[in-house]
Amino acid sequence: MPFPARGPLVGRYGERTPLGDTLKGVRVVTRGGGQVVSPHEGTVVFAGPFRGYGNLLIIDHGGGYHTLLAGLGRIDGVVGQRLAAGEPVGIMPDVVGGGDGSPTLYVELRRKGQPINPLPWLTASKGNASG
Repeated sequence: MPFPARGPLVGRYGERTPLGDTLKGVRVVTRGGGQVVSPHEGTVVFAGPFRGYGNLLIIDHGGGYHTLLAGLGRIDGVVGQRLAAGEPVGIMPDVVGGGDGSPTLYVELRRKGQPINPLPWLTASKGNASG
């Protein structure tokens, strides 16, 4: 599966956050306005704002696997839409508050409702996420 966006990883599955939580996915710093793509074929089952996640897209890949993509500036997928791997699904915001202002995409892979480490499933190029 390709990474859904280009940029360096700044948080890995299982790492502690500054707030003491454990990451259940990975965080990728992207460029403002960067494109986000579906990491694998599937069907959009949720698209819109969701609690502390901002704009969230959930893709059902079948077999009990789902990908959550959070932090998008714009979602280009709609519930029920079939996606191909690598198909554009959204755009990152230009800037965000806090830190250096770089937008960050949160990627979580779930199997049967439980978060699993997405890194073995995602391909990387020279230490950067690629999409």
